[in-house]
Formats: sequence, C-alpha cells, structure tokens
Amino acid sequence: RPPPPTYTQHTPVTHTTERATMKTLAQLGQRLRQRLPPLKARNLLRTAAIGGAGVGISMCTNYALSEPSVGGSGLPGLIAAQMLRRSTCLFGFGEPSSKQQLENAKTLEVDHISAWMGNDYKEYDNPLKSRPYPLSQNFATRGERYLLPPPIEDPHKRVCERNWLIRAGPREKIAFNPKDVKAAVVTCGGLCPGLNTVIQGIVRSLHFTYGVPQDQIYGIPYGYGGMHGREWTNLDLEAVSNIHTLGGTILGSSRGGWDLEKMMNALEEKGINQLYVIGGDGTHRGAQKLAEEAKKRKLNLVVAGIPKTIDNDIPFLDQSFGYRTSVGEAIRAIKAADTEANGAPNCIGLVKVMGRHAGFIAMQASIAARCVNCCLIPEMDIDKEKFFKYMKHRMETKQHAVVVIAEGAGATLCSPEDSLGTDASGNPILPDVGLWLKDQIKKYMKKEGIKYNLKYIDPTYMIRSVPADADDQLLCTFLANHAVHGAMTGFTGFTVGQMNHKFMYIPIKEVTKKSRRVDVKSTMFCRMLLNTGQPDFTPYGHPYGLNSG
Repeated sequence: RPPPPTYTQHTPVTHTTERATMKTLAQLGQRLRQRLPPLKARNLLRTAAIGGAGVGISMCTNYALSEPSVGGSGLPGLIAAQMLRRSTCLFGFGEPSSKQQLENAKTLEVDHISAWMGNDYKEYDNPLKSRPYPLSQNFATRGERYLLPPPIEDPHKRVCERNWLIRAGPREKIAFNPKDVKAAVVTCGGLCPGLNTVIQGIVRSLHFTYGVPQDQIYGIPYGYGGMHGREWTNLDLEAVSNIHTLGGTILGSSRGGWDLEKMMNALEEKGINQLYVIGGDGTHRGAQKLAEEAKKRKLNLVVAGIPKTIDNDIPFLDQSFGYRTSVGEAIRAIKAADTEANGAPNCIGLVKVMGRHAGFIAMQASIAARCVNCCLIPEMDIDKEKFFKYMKHRMETKQHAVVVIAEGAGATLCSPEDSLGTDASGNPILPDVGLWLKDQIKKYMKKEGIKYNLKYIDPTYMIRSVPADADDQLLCTFLANHAVHGAMTGFTGFTVGQMNHKFMYIPIKEVTKKSRRVDVKSTMFCRMLLNTGQPDFTPYGHPYGLNSG
C-alpha cells in the first residue's frame, strides 16, 4: 500500500501522459467511426475532445507551484518549471506561462524569529504529528510558496511581474512549546461582521490544535490603547463559546491610544510571545511597528495580523472578511428603497452605504440587488448636472428611481462651495453626502417644477454591526486557523489572506503600501453600468467620458 499523500508531494504532467491520452482518444474515434453514422461520430468526438481538454486544464490548474525549500529535493520547483514551459494556463487567469516569468518572480519574504533569537531559538514537534491520518500528514514545508499575480495590477495582462508568497498552513516543526505560549488578541478600528468569529477561531486553534492552556490566552480591550491603559481579560473556551452569533467584538475596538514604548513594555511585563492583531490598514501599520520593535529588542515575540475592512480595499486579497455580509445587508436596504420608490408616485429611493475611498460595497450591492437605476462611487468623476437631468428623465418616463451612493462620492460630486471649511491639515470638510444629495435633488426638482417624493435610507452602521453570514463565518474561521499556524511556526510581521482561493502569509509592509480602489475601466464596473442602465456622468471633456472631446 503506498504511503498517504502529503502537501509537498506532486505528480508531474509529462509528455508520456499526454501521448497516452491522445492515443486513447484516437482509438475511441476509430471505434466510433466504425459503429456510428458519420454525423453522430463527429459530434461525440468533438464532445470527448472538449472534455479531455477541460480535464487537462483543470489538472494543471490544481497543481500549486511551490518553490523548492532550502536543502530539499527541488522536485516542486522542477515540476513548476516544467509546467511553465508547457505554456499551461495557470490559476485560471488564462495567461501563457513561461520559464522567464518563473525566474523573474519576486519573492516576498516574511520574517522568522530564528533570524535574531540565535542559540536561544528551539524547535518542537507539531502536536498534529501525533494525531490520526490525515492530520498527521497535513504539513507544508517552512519555505513553501505560491506563485501568484501581483496586487493592484490587472492579472489578465500577458506580461506582469509575479510574486512568490509563503503558503499558509501548519508545519512539522514549531517555534514554541505550547505550554509556554502566552497569547493576546486585540481588535482595532471600526466594527466589522466576523470579528467575534476570528477571536473564537484563534482561541480554539491555540487550545484544541496546539494545546495552549486556556488561562494563557488574553483579550486586550478597546484597541491598542487597552494594552497599557486597561485591564486585560482571559479568553477561555467558555468566554468565546457562542460569540460567533454576535455582531461587533466582545473586546471592544478603538482607533486611539497608540504609544509604542508603553505597549511594548506591557507586552514584555505580561510575558506575551504571540500577539494577534485584527484590523485594517492603519491597524496593520501599527502591527508592523510592533513587529519591528520586537525584532530590534530581540524578543521571543511574534506579531500576526488578520486583515479586517468591510470596504474590501486591502491589496492582494480576494476579499476581506465581513465584506460579503456587508454587501448582503446593503442589499436589504436597497430592496426597501425599491419598495418605497414603487409605492408612491414620482418617487426616488436614495440609499447611502459605506465606502469612504473605495466603492466596492455600493457597486456590488447595486449589481446584486437587481433594482438600482444609478450607483455613485468615490472613484467616479461625476457631473452633478448630468445626474440631475437623469433623475428628471426617470421621473418623466418611469416615475420612479433607486439611487445608491457611497459615502465618499461627495469628493467629486460636491463643489468646493459645498465644503464646511477645512480640517487641521487644510483638507476640505465635506457634508454628509446622502443628506446633501437629498437636499440638492429637492432644489433641482423645485426649480424644474416637478412634483416628486424622496425616501432616504442610511444603513451605514447597520451593515457593519451584524453577525457574519455563512461565507464570512467560513473565511473568518480559516483566517484564524492559519494565523495561529503561522505564529506557532515562528513567522512574524505577516498578515494572512486568501488570494486566488489560496491562503498565504503576506508581509504586512506589502499590504499597507497602497489601498485597492475600483477601476472604472474594469469589467466589474462595466457590469455595474450595464445592470443599472445609468448614463455616463463624467464631465464633458473628461478623458474617459463617453462625451469627451
């Protein structure tokens, strides 16, 4: 009986396999021609050929490219090079592969505490090795990586730089004795669906997977400031038993209280050697500073990040947790606005959703709701006169309209004279764009002599304070599990995320370089335009406007 498979075993796709497949298809074709009429034979052969090609592409797509680890056999890397030479369409992106892309790929390194612990660094067997199969075989090598497209750039481009990213998951050797682990969890920034699920997942993974004692897992209240200014709580199994059914976070959250010296001193005094930070890009910048300071002090302390934002604006990731739930809640508000708009004569249903700098929630909720006539997001350049004329046209022809606007759309929709002054940095303070637009529509309709009704719905805080839905519950659980695996392995200064359906460890400094925005030339944005049926709102003469020039 052959040994059970592991993550690091791969089966190459060879010329022999291809020749055998083609020979089988040829034999099948000959038999069909002998027994069936020509037309039926041709149809069956065509179906078989398409099916065979699909199976081949599916097989190649599921082979993860792995960089050979130091001291290893080099087989994964050899297979990767062979697959790339075969010009296989990898990862479903349809981009022809090449040996040059493999050689030129950029490696995004994640720090490991062994780099500065020196002789004090020790390794221990992973407790999973003593568990029944397949748990005892479910390991990745420490340096195993995925070859993936870069963030921000269009992955469909035929030429783009790719990245090696460290594969998430358990390793055979870990950097901590589970009995000596003292872990702390902190949530920072705004609320988001799924925060409690991540907290619960971290606690359960530490205790059930690695055997960390319950009384050595702590919760830090109200963000970074709680590290040095508040009493910590114990996160035992009873404390987190049903919190996944609740919205918000049982630890509380905050954006203030940052004091690096006090925070590091508090972590040292309490003997914390694993810190789990849940938050957005600002929170992750803080986590990076904590990791760098721990490295500078040569502490036996790892810092693991779990990215959180309902705006879905973190690069690299397919999506951040809580985003799908927020889109679903936004759809409920949009449906209510549609009901109101159709229940009164000449009625406009206006919905404002979150999205200060990125309009992903507004855009995808507008597509999924199937009833939106106009969607306005921060990335759009909007001529408000064009928008008002469209509202007038809707009232005259359809007698109703549903409008969705993201909170950040006022940056281009509002005029300089609409600002409420400037802040300490000299930036204009814009009015609440939902209420502002409601008032502007009222003035325009009165000027045009059009009788109308308007129903305004603002679910801004409702969409972020609910419990996670099924999809986000799964994502939060997996993110928590992988964050614990990475921390126990000794990685630090990383965040865990899913890209192209694969979980990986990404250096925090990479995800905080640039935020993701909606590309107004992308396929998804075009889908939104097609589904809403809205006209072009860009100002005349704009380089991307339909009426430019």
